[in-house]
Parts: sequence; C-alpha cells; structure tokens
Amino acid sequence: MDDIAIGKIRTSHGVNGFVKILSFSGQTDHFLELKEFVLKKDGKVKVLAVESIKASGSTVFAKLKGIDSPEVGKTYSGWEIWVPEEFAAVLGPGEYYLKDLNGCNLVNSGNVLGQIIGISENSINDLLEVKTDNGIFIIPFKNEYIGEVDIDSNTVELTALWLLE
Repeated sequence: MDDIAIGKIRTSHGVNGFVKILSFSGQTDHFLELKEFVLKKDGKVKVLAVESIKASGSTVFAKLKGIDSPEVGKTYSGWEIWVPEEFAAVLGPGEYYLKDLNGCNLVNSGNVLGQIIGISENSINDLLEVKTDNGIFIIPFKNEYIGEVDIDSNTVELTALWLLE
C-alpha cells in the first residue's frame, strides 16, 4: 500500500509542546490510533513518536516526543503527516483520495484528451497536471470544469474543453 498525507501541523498549542493539526479529510478518529508521525516538508523527513493525542471537533492536538515547548512546536508548522493508506480516513461510497486521480485519463464524450500526471493542492483549489499531445496543461479540479470521476474506469471527465486550448 502507498503512503498518504492525512494532515499537517498548523501551529503549537499551549505551553507543553502540543501541536494543533489540520486533518485533510475533516475526520479525526484515524489520528487517534497512530503511535508515530512521519513528518515531511521540503524534502525532509522526520519520524516522531506520539506521546499523547486527542481530538476536539475537527482539530487534533498531539504531543510528540522531542517537542516540549511552543517555540519548538512552531518550527513544525506546515509539516505534513504521512501514514500508510490503511491508517487514513475511511472512504465512503463514491469517495477517493486525490492521489487516486494520478494516472487517470482525462476524457470528454468518450474521447481520451490526455493523462493526469500530477496533482497540486493549494488553499484555493486542487490542480490537475495533464499531459496531452499538445503539451502539459493545468486544470482546476472544480465542479464547473470536471464532471464524473470514475476511479474504477481510470477516467476523469473534463466538461470545459477550452481549458486545453
């Protein structure tokens, strides 16, 4: 199974070294089972043991070994938390992970337009990097441009053809 990013550290919390975590799925239960965090940022990887973890609403608070003050906790702001997919949020019917779009064919009316070769996540919306015969295009992953996503058929429907012009 592949590893997947399930959240990121936002900032420190309190005076004892707890960090506040944003869950990418909005779910928090899957964090409570973790014994360690694999943290990644800018090509760096750190593995820290979980000393204590709790959820409150949609936020997770964790005390990690080696983070004992708010100052140290703040240095981990923006680090993503990666886990084996089996520890990620459980998917419901019709749901998928963004990483599952990688390698899918971009289609319109049954015609293959290109292949998704990458996904970028940002605060506004996710972006699909699509390779076509005419080059590489960036497509916003938004309902107004994207129709049906069928992971089983390995296809993503593009409804706004003008994005490939």
